[in-house]
Amino acid sequence: MVRHGESEANAASRFAGRQDSPLTERGRAQSIALADVLGDVAFDRIVATPLSRSLDTALVVARRRKLPVDVVPDLIEIDVGDRTGKTFDEVRGLPNWRDDGFVAWPGGETLEQVLERALRAMRRLHRETEGGRILVVGHGGVTRILASHYLGILPKLDASRQTNTAVTVIVVGDDGGRVDRLFGSEHVVDARLL
Repeated sequence: MVRHGESEANAASRFAGRQDSPLTERGRAQSIALADVLGDVAFDRIVATPLSRSLDTALVVARRRKLPVDVVPDLIEIDVGDRTGKTFDEVRGLPNWRDDGFVAWPGGETLEQVLERALRAMRRLHRETEGGRILVVGHGGVTRILASHYLGILPKLDASRQTNTAVTVIVVGDDGGRVDRLFGSEHVVDARLL
């Protein structure tokens, strides 16, 4: 699982949620660096969410491989409801803010709703591509929730730093799954890409 490249909302430190927010120039450069670092990794399938920041990042990798990108709506970013478009600092000052996770976004989704749809997508992808390797280009929030689930720490969320295009390796099987790598970002060590 890979988080998309930097979006305009990321650059402005704003919650985008399900609002479309295109990649910045830096986000496009991060996508190219990601494609470079994944150059020797064989993928059977590449999937993305319907949001352009996810889809455009996936397309950079897919074009080099001449693979299609399948859109998986259930992996779309969290609906942050009333917090859409607000800055991170603004939201941190609101009542019921928690740094270690969330229960529900006002006017948006609950943790349980996000987890249910994301796990449904993961199980489906596993069934459709059993034994295969899938590149999922998605979003920071959903990736953090899935990783925290497979780490067995929910409802607490892992608080490790997650850069744009961070790579998380999750191995899914019939008996569940495990995290083999969490938010790796060695490929964006160049300050221009961070």
